[in-house]
Amino acid sequence: MVQNVVRFFTKIDYLLRETFLGLRRGGWMNWAAISTVAVLLFLFGASLQISWQLENVLGQLGSQLEISVYLDENVVGESMQPRLLLVDGVAAAKLIPKEDAWQNLMKDLGKNDLNQATQQLGGNPLVDEFKVRAVSSDRVPDVAKRISGLKGINEVWYTNEVVERIGQLRRALSNSSVAIVAIFTVIAIAVITTTIRLIVLARRREIEVMQLVGATAVWIYFPFVLQGVFFGVMGAGTAYLMLVLSMNLLSDAIVNQPELIKSLTLGLTNDLRVKLLLPVVLVSFGSVIGVLGSLLAVRRFSFNT
Repeated sequence: MVQNVVRFFTKIDYLLRETFLGLRRGGWMNWAAISTVAVLLFLFGASLQISWQLENVLGQLGSQLEISVYLDENVVGESMQPRLLLVDGVAAAKLIPKEDAWQNLMKDLGKNDLNQATQQLGGNPLVDEFKVRAVSSDRVPDVAKRISGLKGINEVWYTNEVVERIGQLRRALSNSSVAIVAIFTVIAIAVITTTIRLIVLARRREIEVMQLVGATAVWIYFPFVLQGVFFGVMGAGTAYLMLVLSMNLLSDAIVNQPELIKSLTLGLTNDLRVKLLLPVVLVSFGSVIGVLGSLLAVRRFSFNT
């Protein structure tokens, strides 16, 4: 048991020493790899933050988009409200009785004699109305369609253009972020692959000696994979520090800005996902990039052994 523990720590010590030796041989190429990964993860983290904040803003906006539901003339609003609340996707349904709507219309038109206006038109021509809010902007078209199929509903109206533009904005942000991250991911992997290959070539004689004494390819090249992970983790740490600095500068810049701008940018600094989830995502993504770059670098050499 003791021998197994000693052997395990001996292997760990060897791997760490070999990894550090390879990093020393890398020289300035190490910084090129780390800085490339840092730029990639900074852009990725920034796009992720903006996506989260835009999701929050659009979610709030979507919950405020109202669907106007007009009932049939002989339908009482109180009897329809429970049915509307049972529709999947409905967050709230506010009843506007036709009497209240008629009074508001007369006030807007500047007519104070409500009774006279009612007599001239032969009664109140309006119907009971509901202002319905969906749980999110994406659900508005579906909710409106479901409500229009209910018995007693005369007309359903909502701001379709706003909903469509919200969807277009989300898709545009998603597509542009994926394209940018994909391009820089390829660049980062290429730089890490080149760096690891140069390190392998610099230690070619040592590797040949290890092969002669019977060392396996996995044992020889695993330290190079650890070097790739080091590049990814260091790049992730650098990117996160840059993001934190940017967020702090943004917080200082919006102190004296109008309330609208503050509300749009508040989530960038207060969102728990930025503080807790973002570092984990950056480190994980950076590590994967480092491993891929390392495996591509040592693949040709390990297959020749």
